[in-house]
Amino acid sequence: MITLFGFLAAAVVWDLHHRRIPNLIPLALAAMGLVVNLLLQPLGAALLTAVTGLLAGFVIWLLPYLLRMAGGADVKLAAAVGVWLGPLGVLRASLYAALAGGVIALLMLLRYHGLLGSWVLLKTARYSRGGVASAASPKVSTLPYAVALAIGVAFELLSFDLLGGLS
Repeated sequence: MITLFGFLAAAVVWDLHHRRIPNLIPLALAAMGLVVNLLLQPLGAALLTAVTGLLAGFVIWLLPYLLRMAGGADVKLAAAVGVWLGPLGVLRASLYAALAGGVIALLMLLRYHGLLGSWVLLKTARYSRGGVASAASPKVSTLPYAVALAIGVAFELLSFDLLGGLS
């Protein structure tokens, strides 16, 4: 799990500083996840866990990507996390990440616009296909979703039961 969090930490740093994640991070993360699965499980079970987890991570994050709520790198990172966690684990981690992403979005909104400015912005914003469209500064236009995904993975691995019995 140290390897998983090491790669997630690298993705978080890149996402915070550049608002992008190099393709090498999810690729290496997925490869290491496959190796770990092969070391811990028989071949068939390892491949099943890895492939279904990868597909689940991809499918879960595809709609937010299509709605322009997440970037392509976020989809690749979630798919790579799925190799490690399997389909149900990546589903739970993604749900936790959605909650964390909402909190991060609110905190960013408050930081850049203050309480009153955030209220006015939300009340007067145009709604578009990708969510709220605003005249927010470029710094706020994208959410560092690798942070939210890392939080979601941490919650999943620490076995928090915020989802009320989804097991």
